[in-house]
Amino acid sequence: MDIIKQLHDLCIAENISISVAESCTSGLIASKITSISGSSAYFKGGIIAYQNEIKVNFLSVSQRMIDEKSEVSTEVVEQMALNVQDKFNSDFSLATSGYAGPSGGTKKNPIGTVFIAIATETKLVSGKFYFSGSRQSVVNQAADEGLRMLIDKIKKEE
Repeated sequence: MDIIKQLHDLCIAENISISVAESCTSGLIASKITSISGSSAYFKGGIIAYQNEIKVNFLSVSQRMIDEKSEVSTEVVEQMALNVQDKFNSDFSLATSGYAGPSGGTKKNPIGTVFIAIATETKLVSGKFYFSGSRQSVVNQAADEGLRMLIDKIKKEE
């Protein structure tokens, strides 16, 4: 079954709401979710926090944490997920931050590194992933992995 259709059916069946905070995926996850008619029943919206200024001012991510850990880190993506969930009052949220390339990246987090976090009402899970290929390929892989993580977390919370 198509991943978006699977998410759609799960959210409808369980009466679940979701929100997103996207950096490196630049709204692709939100676009995929809303590609199905009826997604407004569960998708509340999202914030594309591409620049750190937006992460700090709209998602209340700590500037100190960004300075200490970098915007591409477990700590920052987890704050993004928790804070977008709170701001949108959603049951679940998904957040992404990473280096899609071809420029950017660090020795610790090279191009293709993406952090993804899922927040629920009671839990927070995150992961660090390494994707390869072109910029668009990295973004697509990150979006799909985030959606898979979200589906898995919804199923575990049922």
